[in-house]
Amino acid sequence: MNRTLLLILLIVGTTCFGEDEAPETSWIDSDEMVSCNPVELKSSDKLQVRLGLGHGRELAVYRHEENIWLFLVVGSPPPDMVSLMPPQEFESVSSIKISPTATGYRWDSEGGNEAVFSKPGKYTLYVSENLESEEGGYKCELTVKNH
Repeated sequence: MNRTLLLILLIVGTTCFGEDEAPETSWIDSDEMVSCNPVELKSSDKLQVRLGLGHGRELAVYRHEENIWLFLVVGSPPPDMVSLMPPQEFESVSSIKISPTATGYRWDSEGGNEAVFSKPGKYTLYVSENLESEEGGYKCELTVKNH
């Protein structure tokens, strides 16, 4: 789904529903479905992510310090997105390694690919069948130390 259409849907959704009526997305912290190792990452470390059966087709990382979503695997990627792998492959793997040079696509008005763990701070990794829905999914948190 392109970003303009998503923005329109978000505006219409918040206009049609009161704050109390909007569905809340549920993100479960479950080591059985998604676990991050190490939870304190250095600039040279690879992140090992273990995934449970039925974890979903999409993967993103949220960088808390900048309030930025970086998508690594998504069903309808922008044309210039460099994906970690196709969604069909991602949903069937039981583990992945995210290298220090892996890129994610900025899911904001700026767009573009950038190194996922390029800045120190708190990160949350999200796995879902559809990241842009209220379905939710699974998450794990990690910290990137100063480079």
